Order: sequence, then structure tokens, then C-alpha cells
Amino acid sequence: MQKSLEQYLKELRKSCGYSQEFVASHLNITRQTYTHYETGRITPPVNSLYNLAKLYGIAVEDLMERIVTYNINDDFIKNPSPESALASWEDLTPFLEYINSPEQNKKFKNLNRNEKFFLYYYEQLDQRDQQDILTFMKIKSLHNGKRDAK
Repeated sequence: MQKSLEQYLKELRKSCGYSQEFVASHLNITRQTYTHYETGRITPPVNSLYNLAKLYGIAVEDLMERIVTYNINDDFIKNPSPESALASWEDLTPFLEYINSPEQNKKFKNLNRNEKFFLYYYEQLDQRDQQDILTFMKIKSLHNGKRDAK
């Protein structure tokens, strides 16, 4: 079952290490108004949903589908692509439990959102896959350095 918008907003904020004050200031609203978004007392307006999607680097549809009821024949619903499934971050629970555990706290404390996700998923891989990722990153880095030099 899909999480409610308020649950999802709270998980996204916590996964990024943001305070309610920070998110509220990004949306140019009061912290109290943002708190109402996370409790479900107020449904965020469309412009706030767009700004939240931009802040978290997700598709606005991931937020809107949690508040919009569709009455569409199943024959017309598109099958989601693997990329959109990854981008939706449907279940952040294992990630949040891992990065917030006391033994991982220091390691993840000063990382940005993308670095946290990268390190979390990297550590889930076996050694061979980790080495493949490192090799790929080295090649991409060298390639980008040559492209920037032109």
C-alpha cells in the first residue's frame, strides 16, 4: 500500500536530514504551516508540491499521486519504467533505519542526500560489484575531465 503524502513528506525530510524550519523556509511558509503538511491537516498547494519535488530531486507526480484520486480504466494506465520506480523512493524505511542507527551515525552525519543514498546502496553490494562501481566512476571522472579541458 502506498504511503500517504504526509508520511512520505516526513520520510523524505528526515532522509535528507532537513528540519521542518529548513523545508518551510525553502517553501517560503511558516514552520507551523509545513507541520500541518506533515500531519495531514493541510494539503500543500500545487506550487509547494513542485517546490518540494525540486528540493528532494523527485518527480512532482510522486507527490501528486498521493493526493489525487484517479478514475481511469486500467487498460490506459502506463506501466512504470524501472527508472521511475527507483526515483519514487517508495520505501525509505530500510534506508532510514540504516543511516540513523548509532553505529552508522558518524559516517552519514555530514553527507548530502545523494552521498547518503550512494553510500547506503554501495554498501549493500558485494565486493565485486563495489569494484565495478569504483572502476566505472574512475573512467567517468577521467572522461569528464578530458571533456572539460576542451
